[in-house]
Order: sequence, then structure tokens, then C-alpha cells
Amino acid sequence: MTSEKMLVENVCRVLRQLAPLPTAESWDNVGFLLGRPDRTVSRLMTCLTLTPTVAREAIAKNVQMIVTHHPVLFRATKSITSDTIEGRLLLDLIEARIAVYSPHTAFDNAEWGINQWLAESLGLQTIVPLRSFPLGIPGGAGRMGQFAESLSKQQFLEKLGTIVGAEYLEVAWHGSEDVRRVGLACGSAADYLADALQAECDTFVTGEARFHSAVECQSRECNLVLTGHFWSERPAVVRLAHVLSERLFGVDCFASDEDRNPLELFQI
Repeated sequence: MTSEKMLVENVCRVLRQLAPLPTAESWDNVGFLLGRPDRTVSRLMTCLTLTPTVAREAIAKNVQMIVTHHPVLFRATKSITSDTIEGRLLLDLIEARIAVYSPHTAFDNAEWGINQWLAESLGLQTIVPLRSFPLGIPGGAGRMGQFAESLSKQQFLEKLGTIVGAEYLEVAWHGSEDVRRVGLACGSAADYLADALQAECDTFVTGEARFHSAVECQSRECNLVLTGHFWSERPAVVRLAHVLSERLFGVDCFASDEDRNPLELFQI
């Protein structure tokens, strides 16, 4: 998009094209969440989670717009005051004239989005949605596909870990030693396990899951791999900044440097 004056509403339009909002989950809060649509944007920052630290970074770097994967104002809010962490964060952004947009599950599900990127990066073929959208909405959520030739457990885990940049993987390996048919869904998406089992996937990959999902995999002889919520989505947020740079001419788009995994591994 070429324009001498890039406005917030122009950026929102591009984001809606990249990740159509009707493809978001019904419980989600996606789209333009904060700011004035007629404000000018010359610097834009992407992040996975808009924390107070990330907000301070945006203010210090003179950003006019933040695209955060995880939305602010996720739950119903009756007041915005400095008495709460979120209230202080939002007030700081408002006072700094910074707009906020969140594509969240629309970005997860998009034709070029997080799940599609991960499936393609793994080298899966015949990639299709793991769960179709309701009638009338094209596409679907999650992804599944298969390798041209089976990978060993070691080959698959090393490849996955390298792609997402994870420091470690949690594994519940109760099925075949060879990986051929894979289902995946980024973030906290263990509810897609049932879809993966129905599709006869031998392995399912997500960011995080409850203990009982691992137990179910054990009883169903399916491999479960957890990359960590942060690592399942953060690489795509960095990629999003590059994609927006190509589409928003004249706007300096970059990923946050302060967007960090809140969890770390403690070796006993």
C-alpha cells in the first residue's frame, strides 16, 4: 500500500486482509482495540503479548501503533484507571497516542498465518485445516499434513525445535516411533487433539496442554509435543513485522525486543 500519509485505519485494513476477522474464534477479542483511526503511523511494533515492559519500549521508541497477538481488553472492562496494571498500561498508551490492534486467532487461522507457516516450515505436504469453519466461511483452524517420507522421533523433534527456536520441548511419546501424519495448532490448543485423533494423526503439536491431554495421548497411542506457548507463536510475530514492512510503504515495522517468554527452565 502506497501513501504519503499512512493512517491507523489503513494499517487496520491491511491487517484485516491478511487475517480476516470472521475467521477468529467466537470467544476472542480481535481487531482495532485502542486509538483513533485517523492518526498517522510512521513506526509500528509487533509483539506476542503487550506487557507493561513492552508498552514502555513502544513509548521509548516513538511507536504510533502496536500489533499485539494476544489482545488487551480481553475480558469485559468496566473502568480504566491507574488502580490496575492493565489500566495503567492502557492509560500510558493513550497518553502516548499509540493505537493497538490484535489479530490473535484470526492470525492463527489465516491462509498464511501461524499454523500454516508452521506446517509449511516442517515440510508437511497436502496441508489442510484440522477443523473446518462453519458453513459459509472458507478455511479452517489448526493444520494437518504428512511427510513424503517418515521422520524418526529424533529427526522430527530436532526439526521442530529449530523452527520455533524453543529452548526445550515437552514430549509425551506413546505412539509410533516414526512420524508421518502430523496435526498442529499453536498456543494453548489441546482441544484440537480430538480433531487430530479423528484425522488419524500419529503426532499432535501445540504450545501447551493440560496433564490430562497427555494422559489421553497415552491411552490413544498418539504422540504429543508441546513447544511452549511463547515459542509456538513468537516466530510468526517476528515474521508479521516483515510482512507488514512489505505492505506498508514508508512505515518502519519491527518486532519488540522486550517481548520475552515469562517462563524459564530451572535445572535441578
